[in-house]
Amino acid sequence: MMQENTKKELSGEWLLLFNDEIVDHSKNIEDILKLCEEKYPAEKFPDDEIKISKVIDGTSRVI
Repeated sequence: MMQENTKKELSGEWLLLFNDEIVDHSKNIEDILKLCEEKYPAEKFPDDEIKISKVIDGTSRVI
């Protein structure tokens, strides 16, 4: 039960960024990794230009 709650709390979308611009997004990390390998092969693009990030679902809290 604890793992199910953690998955719900951390649900969201994965973003593929190139030069700090969003190129694509998906709920599935495997899809993003596959897309990244297809669009940006390691031999042509430096690692520092490509980023994968997760945006968590939910409301933001202002403290």
